[in-house]
Amino acid sequence: MSKVNCSLTVEMRAMPSMCDENSLMSIPAILDMFQDIAGIHAESVGIGALELEERGLFWIVSKLRLRISSRPQVQDMLEAATWIQPAERVSCERDWSLSKDGEQLAYVRSIWAALRRENFRPGHMADFYPDSDFSIAPPDDIPFTRMGKNFDSAEPIGEYRIRSVDIDRGGHMNNVNYVRAMLGCLSCAQLAEMNIKELDMQFLLQCYEGDTIRFVKRPSEDGLMEVGALNEEGKVCFMAAVK
Repeated sequence: MSKVNCSLTVEMRAMPSMCDENSLMSIPAILDMFQDIAGIHAESVGIGALELEERGLFWIVSKLRLRISSRPQVQDMLEAATWIQPAERVSCERDWSLSKDGEQLAYVRSIWAALRRENFRPGHMADFYPDSDFSIAPPDDIPFTRMGKNFDSAEPIGEYRIRSVDIDRGGHMNNVNYVRAMLGCLSCAQLAEMNIKELDMQFLLQCYEGDTIRFVKRPSEDGLMEVGALNEEGKVCFMAAVK
């Protein structure tokens, strides 16, 4: 396979539909934009959703960290860039940045795997991952937050029943919709007071249409709180460190 361009940069606008009551781009909209440009770049280098479907594979994200310096305002023209890092045996990394006038507003670091539809086991990256010079930028050196899965004494903050509009091409709840549902458990006043600058997320189990997930929170030593989403069996399917 010939070498491909490991990165993509495009101009995008913060549309009114992406913004909250303060005319600022919402956190779920920032993550949606990351997914959109990631999908565009993946298709351009032969590892998009359609190409993987032909191989009997589908993408999942296992870890994702969003850092926000400043949320864009409505109608801002933005520069969104995404790039892939060299892959390991069964996982790869994709990073993303959002900038305005040369100033970085948001940064995403994410870890992905491609699962086989027949048995949900990870595929080997060497079988389909593109060859590249990988020359744009190394990942940041901040490790992902370590979070325990025991939320037995955590405080309930809300429930969410997964609907048809939450489901993506993999047939399960889209990653961003866990964040959207989690933040929906909090009021506008609470979110304004928290002024979230970082979300460190882990996606552990897949959830499906009709499932009900329960969101609980516990104090965090180095942030605002840690949130867990529990499925109907009481197992943690999603965790987030909120800072």
